[in-house]
Amino acid sequence: MKPTKLGWEDVIQFEEVKGYGQHIWRDGNHLYYVTEEGGIAPQRVVYELPNELFALLESGERTELEVLNKLQTDRWPPTEEGKKASEKRFIEESPTSLIDLPETTELFTKEELERLIPIAEQMWIDWRGKLPDDYVSPLK
Repeated sequence: MKPTKLGWEDVIQFEEVKGYGQHIWRDGNHLYYVTEEGGIAPQRVVYELPNELFALLESGERTELEVLNKLQTDRWPPTEEGKKASEKRFIEESPTSLIDLPETTELFTKEELERLIPIAEQMWIDWRGKLPDDYVSPLK
């Protein structure tokens, strides 16, 4: 979502919603606004906060940071599962990470590793000539 044309001077005329440290305001029509300092030359930016997002914030289902991210990017921040899935997809495209970052094997099932490790090992050998001296295959 784009910031509103409202400025800080406009917003402070509204009712401050307690518990959010001068970041959330409610006008006389029960519309909510979020203020945030942003930009290259920091300045206060005002976003309209839809009632459904405010309800998620009030219920504790979403944090202030998550709601602000949604307002700024029109997307929720990635979940831990989403981050892991993204990392997993990246490694599947370039499996040599399984060789030099052994902790990445935890993202995969045994069956997936049985498919990926031989590919990773061959890619590493093609790239470096041999596997690292301290490498231990997770398949052993």
